[in-house]
Amino acid sequence: MTTAPWIDIQDAPVIEQSIHDYIVSIFRYHSYHHGQHPLEITPISPGAEASRGWDAAVREVVPLYFQYKLPDFTSRPKSSQPAIFKQREAWNFQDADGLFHFRLRAKAASAPQSQHELLVDMANKGCRAFYVSPTFVDFRRLRYGGSLINEQAYTHVNIDIWHKGNHHSIVAPQFQDIICIPPTENVDNPPEDHQFFFNDKRQVSLHSDPIRIDALSLESVISDQLSAIMRSESLTSRNVESHVETVLQALAGRDGDQGIIVAIRNYFDSMRERFTEQPSITGNGRENYLMRDMRALSKVIYDLYGVHTLLTLKLGKV
Repeated sequence: MTTAPWIDIQDAPVIEQSIHDYIVSIFRYHSYHHGQHPLEITPISPGAEASRGWDAAVREVVPLYFQYKLPDFTSRPKSSQPAIFKQREAWNFQDADGLFHFRLRAKAASAPQSQHELLVDMANKGCRAFYVSPTFVDFRRLRYGGSLINEQAYTHVNIDIWHKGNHHSIVAPQFQDIICIPPTENVDNPPEDHQFFFNDKRQVSLHSDPIRIDALSLESVISDQLSAIMRSESLTSRNVESHVETVLQALAGRDGDQGIIVAIRNYFDSMRERFTEQPSITGNGRENYLMRDMRALSKVIYDLYGVHTLLTLKLGKV
């Protein structure tokens, strides 16, 4: 089987500690029924070889690409990071209660680009891609969607599906204190010389090239996902190949080295063959090519860059 182009023991990307496991645990099976088409948000596990029983019922998907970060915390940035504090103070950021920060990941030795460059390119190509991080110090809250008191991972969220002022109440992951940071723009190399800084009010800056960033809550990102799929801004078996090609081109980097492109496509084809051998089939022996391709793509993007895929699904009858 074709191997991943630049995966080895030395530079294989690893997820930052266990924040992914905690967040993904919140996305247990839960569907929102809209007429005859229930909706669901689910992680596509990079290690999953077998399909879930409902794969054949999936009619449309909206992919979401997350890079999880477990941040460091500085309780007194005014004294410990005076230059950064002064810069953020000029933007009226409120850091008196402490400052969260994480460093960008170094580029793998043989990769065509860094993880950050990939996320920027994906966002520029219209993909929904974010850094995701908590804005609280007590990480026990990750187990309960941000709530230590109610221990409820889900809450009712009002969203305007058609953007006409008609709000629908759905049940979605709570996570009021999870921040979603758009990758914004490319930075000078090496990427590990740059950090994102943010506070618990979702005020974000990127250093050492200071830039102010508009971040989102996880709830608003999930709300946008549900709205998008109801507005038919989604992938189906008819247009999934176009999205796959867009992401594969982003994975290959801006230089578009033909050898890298061929290696990535070969690796994707090998993953697609694997999921064809263990097909996404339920009832009537029908294979779901949409889910097969999305599973293969999620495996490739995780293996090469450590980025995770979540899907908003519209389910129909099998």
